[in-house]
Order: sequence, then C-alpha cells, then structure tokens
Amino acid sequence: MNLAEILVYTDIRQLHQIADHYGCECNPHSKNELITSLLSSLRHRMTISQEVAHLSKEEMHFLLLLFLDKRTVMSLEDLLAKAGIALESSKEKKREEARRYIASAMRRGWIFPAKSKTVGQYQVPLDIREPYLQSWLDKWREDNRLISPGPDAYRDEGTALCDDIMQFLQFLQQEPVPLTAEGGMYKRHQQQLFQFLHVKEETLQPQKWRFGYGLHFDLYPDRFSLLYDFCYYHKWIEETAGRVAITEAGMELLQLSYGDPLYHELIRFWMRLYKRAIPNLPMLVQLIPLIAAGGWVSQQTLLDTLLPWIKEFYYDSPADILVNRVCKMMVHLGLLRVGQDEQGQWLYTATYASQTWLRKYNGFTETTILLK
Repeated sequence: MNLAEILVYTDIRQLHQIADHYGCECNPHSKNELITSLLSSLRHRMTISQEVAHLSKEEMHFLLLLFLDKRTVMSLEDLLAKAGIALESSKEKKREEARRYIASAMRRGWIFPAKSKTVGQYQVPLDIREPYLQSWLDKWREDNRLISPGPDAYRDEGTALCDDIMQFLQFLQQEPVPLTAEGGMYKRHQQQLFQFLHVKEETLQPQKWRFGYGLHFDLYPDRFSLLYDFCYYHKWIEETAGRVAITEAGMELLQLSYGDPLYHELIRFWMRLYKRAIPNLPMLVQLIPLIAAGGWVSQQTLLDTLLPWIKEFYYDSPADILVNRVCKMMVHLGLLRVGQDEQGQWLYTATYASQTWLRKYNGFTETTILLK
C-alpha cells in the first residue's frame, strides 16, 4: 500500500507523533487535515534529504535494511532482527534499543501497523522506499565519485560458473574421483579439472581456519568450493566409499540445456550459504550495484563506505569479508565487472544481471543453508 492509503487507517496517536516529529502545522483534531499535512511533508524531497542527512550511522544502516527489503509486510521479529544487525551494543541492551529504533521509525512514518487482524505485523509504504534510497545515493555521490571512463580491460564472468558446473559433472562422468582422508579431491585431480574451467584457481592445502562459507571451504579455493557445494546440495554428486561421483540426477542435468533458472538458483544458493556468516549480505548485494551503476567505483571507496556496516567473522576481518567474500564472489556470479586502473587499484561496475533480476529478488527472505 502507498502512504496515502496507509494514513487513512493509521491510529490518530501515531499521526500526532509523526506530525510532531516533522513539525507539521495543522488542526490536531482533524484527521483529514493531519493526513493532508503529513502527505505533503513526508513525500517532500527536502524533508527526506534533511532526514537522511541527520541520521546516525546505525540509523542509516537500519533504514537501508528496511527499505532494501522488498516485503510489503514484516513481523515485529523481522524488524527487531534488522535493528539488532544495525546496533553495535551488547546483547543485553540490544533488544531494548532495537525496540526504540522501531518506535523511532514509526514516529518518522517509515513503518505502520498493518491493516489486518494479525497483531505484530507492520508495513512500509511502497512509495517512500525509492525516494529515501535515492536521497542516500545522492548524498553518497556528493561525497564520492564514480570513475569514468573505466579501465582499458575488465573481467565479466557472466554465467561462466554455470558452464563450469557442467564441466565438473562431465569430469565426474568419465569416472569417480578418489577423496583424501580430509574428504577433498587429491591435488592432481583438482589441477586436472581446473584446466577445463573458465576461471583458473590455485589448489589449497587443507586450512582449518577457513570455515563458515560451505562444506569444503577448508579444502577448495573460493569459486570451486561454491560450485562443488552447489552440486552437492542438489544431489548431482555424492560422496561415498572414499570417492565423489556423479549421480543419476547429475546425469539428467547434463542432458538439459541450462538457462536463467539455474543461474538465478546459483545466486540464491550463494546468498543462503554465506548469509549465516554475513548477516548483512542481502543489503550489501543490493547496495553495491546501486553504488556501482553508471560508472566504476574503486575498491577503496567501497571499503570506506561499507566497512562500518560489516562485522568480522572469526578470522575474516570486515575488509576481507567485503573484498573476498562479497565483491569477489559477485564477480564470479556475474553481478559485478572488475578491472584495474593505471595505478593498479581495483574498480567495479554493475552488470545487467545486477540491475535487472537482482533488483526484483529479495535475499532478506532467504533461509540460511548449513551443509553437513
């Protein structure tokens, strides 16, 4: 529902709170005057830009988590979870502060109790999301700059990861591959396979500090680890009797010509697999293409902008998470292009996939995957 429709059904007490917050001058006893005044104020570009300019880092984080989520209705638990991600306080204080954030969002006219019989359901007006996001983006562009023209050469991997899924299954179709005591393919078999893949990676020694991003993340390089886990999750491969082999389902997949559904499912799988370690991933995956649309943005600029909203995960620092777990994987998934300028700094720009399908997709609603 749009703001005008929601205000008609909103409790008079919340209307008064919103009017007080924005300093609206109108007859407080007339609901019609209140609604007219609020509509004029809440949708005004200057009001929105001033509101965005005065938000703290945590409040801005909460706003982005709220408005980038495409759901029309959210539960109180959903809102508390978003406020919890944005807050940096201790667990004891976090829930109490999270409730204050939600109350503040209601005073600002960002969320309203949903018009239903279900208690604890809230809605965000559809027509205020884009103006707030655009206002943040405008402010960001005032403080930062996109680089144009971009690098002389860049890498766009497109759907190459889907092609390599087929290459991997064809490799196993020839014969099963033995596994080490740790459960990974022997290095010589990895090297043999990697020759056929579109993106070359170096084999890894087992590293027990590498965890949280998949079943065999300690045994395989990042891109192949995702590819392997995707096949394992869909039961196209199986590990039995000390070897990995293709299954009947994998053989059936090889007989088909894949298209967008497989590509989109691969992106969804990555989001679900990495979301446990990076709770902010749904926001980052949508925010980076917004920033990197229409030009090239440097890796350092992304670090300066987004690091305050990323928490470390065990051995992974916030910078490692943004560069290696998010941007690098978005390149592998065809959501970003990457190149280098003459000074050697890394540059990124959004791809068609990140500007079309990804803008319709809502990673916030995805459940996490824990492979065993």
